[in-house]
Amino acid sequence: MRYGISTVVLGRTDLEAALHRIAVAGFEQIEILTEPPHLWPGDHEPQQVLALLDQLGLHARVGHGIYSHGNPNCGSLDEVKRRQAVTQIATCFEPLVAVGAEFVVLHPTGYSLDYTDENRPRVIDQVRRSMAELSAIAADVGIRPAWENLPHHHTSRPLHDMTELCSLINEMPANVGLCLDTTHALIAGHDPLEQLNIAAHRLLCLHLHDSDGAGDRHWVPGQGIIEWNPFIARLDEMGFTGTRTIEVVSTDETEDLVLTEAAAMARKWEGEGSV
Repeated sequence: MRYGISTVVLGRTDLEAALHRIAVAGFEQIEILTEPPHLWPGDHEPQQVLALLDQLGLHARVGHGIYSHGNPNCGSLDEVKRRQAVTQIATCFEPLVAVGAEFVVLHPTGYSLDYTDENRPRVIDQVRRSMAELSAIAADVGIRPAWENLPHHHTSRPLHDMTELCSLINEMPANVGLCLDTTHALIAGHDPLEQLNIAAHRLLCLHLHDSDGAGDRHWVPGQGIIEWNPFIARLDEMGFTGTRTIEVVSTDETEDLVLTEAAAMARKWEGEGSV
């Protein structure tokens, strides 16, 4: 399959078992988390993970950078914490390159409720510093950062709109780009297709999942209210060659069903499109 799936779908399962189950479901592309119990830096030997991927016919073309463990915040107004966040996030770059990743998805801001109209401009300045520092580290290592749009949750959280996020990305070197998350766009009040068109010139990665519009559901595409036909058609029209990751979550009871449904949607899109 050319559409991939994030290992977050089996986020409670150890990495080896998760990879086996994803391969059995029929996927060939994955986005690998750098969160425990998956590719957390120091917990796995990357060359062994690469050998397992090869054995299973999987390709981890993209990884998701550290985002929750200790809540690294690239926009922290505490300069010490911002620098610590950059250092911590950068620890996942070399392990990702070692397992074959070309891209790493990164979060520009931290906890969604930490923002006010007053601190918003200062947060953006801090994110700009972090982006510049991480882009330089990534270039040295050989991986391309893809900065993700995050929902505002009715707060003053910045950079949820691709117009605003592009204004920073356009200042960055050519190795830096964007990851468009469809549900994050939807629940922040944006049209995912419109956001796709805004981000197109720097788009590297996609997080494809659905929602009822009320929350970050991470449902299989087609189970919510996003209009997928024009979105996928536009991707093919663009000739988009980056990663197309289905980023869905499951419970212990629904893991197999969600994997099966996600694989069915991937096959459907591949049969209809030019990928």
